Amino acid sequence: MRETAEAKTASELTRARLLDAAREVFSQRGFQGATVREICRRAEANGAAVNYHFGSKDGLLAEALNFAPLAALQKANANESPRTRLRLFIRDFMLMLLDENNPSSQCRIMARELADPTPALDKIVREAIAPLHEFLGLLVREILDDSGGGKKVGAAEQRRCVYSILGQCLFYRHSHPVLQRLHHKLRYDHEEIVAIAEHIVEFSLAGIKHLSKK
Repeated sequence: MRETAEAKTASELTRARLLDAAREVFSQRGFQGATVREICRRAEANGAAVNYHFGSKDGLLAEALNFAPLAALQKANANESPRTRLRLFIRDFMLMLLDENNPSSQCRIMARELADPTPALDKIVREAIAPLHEFLGLLVREILDDSGGGKKVGAAEQRRCVYSILGQCLFYRHSHPVLQRLHHKLRYDHEEIVAIAEHIVEFSLAGIKHLSKK
């Protein structure tokens, strides 16, 4: 019985190491660039371990994607005003997306999938991106309603507001190599990320206000 328990524990530890290694490799190299051999090497696992625990590389990616932290951001600060909720969400989302000292491999895998889609994108859209768009759409609607400008903003314009907000956020992730070459001293430390987030919030709120009153 003891040997069985020890074997089960060893198997669970191997599985956990594979997930940690996979998140790291997928976030660095994308799904296409990641290899099972490299993941197993980093996890110090046998080359057949991925198939044993997850069935395939696709199965490993599906298991490695964990969107609970992103969902938690959307549920946080529920009692605050719409503008404050947007401000706090964008700040925390940008920290999750950019902070090198506290990296979110899930966000980075998502960012890579958006830039270079694979079959995993269907799962990401269904479980992470669609709920995120719905959350921001409702938040934009609340901000528009609170603006009191008297203009009814249609669903298409509301949707474009969401695209604009997320587009600004993802720009700083996708364009980081270019921005570093343009501005050699640029570093995504905590202060810079918070400043970027504040700019996105102010820019977005100004645009939403303009839509409601033009």
